[in-house]
Amino acid sequence: YKRDITQYLTYLKNNDVLNLSETNKTTIITYLIELQNNGKAVSTISRNIASIRCFYQFLIQRKIVDHDPTIKLNTPKSKKKLPSILTLSEIDLLLRQPEEQTPKGARDKAMLELLYATGIRVSELISLRMTDINLELGYIKCAAGNKERIIPIGTLAARAISYYLTNARS
Repeated sequence: YKRDITQYLTYLKNNDVLNLSETNKTTIITYLIELQNNGKAVSTISRNIASIRCFYQFLIQRKIVDHDPTIKLNTPKSKKKLPSILTLSEIDLLLRQPEEQTPKGARDKAMLELLYATGIRVSELISLRMTDINLELGYIKCAAGNKERIIPIGTLAARAISYYLTNARS
């Protein structure tokens, strides 16, 4: 934050703004545009805005300035990055990791196969009950609040769950 403020003050000095009371929203927006033109990331610009806001709040508390030019200054929205996906070989490696001969390995294999086959969230997996699993018809029931989804599970997942239930779960 200190670096952000130092850079901001240097910008003001280079643009002949010698008194902090002379700054306004336009001054700050111009500074932010310069950051953007210099290739700064949206997250960096957002952090700069937060730093400058805190700086002006400090200046107001110390009665150095009498107005806050950052009021109603919008923070740019950061782009949400898509999650990276695993390759087929990575998925295969992941699904081969659990030692199916041990109870925990059988459980882990069943969980991984179910996650891969259905795409359910880990929180949904954790909240599954035995009554939510129908191996004969090959589906699970996921309930969240008052919503309920029926999701087919596929043969490999059903086989892993069946193995776990008969051989590893007491």
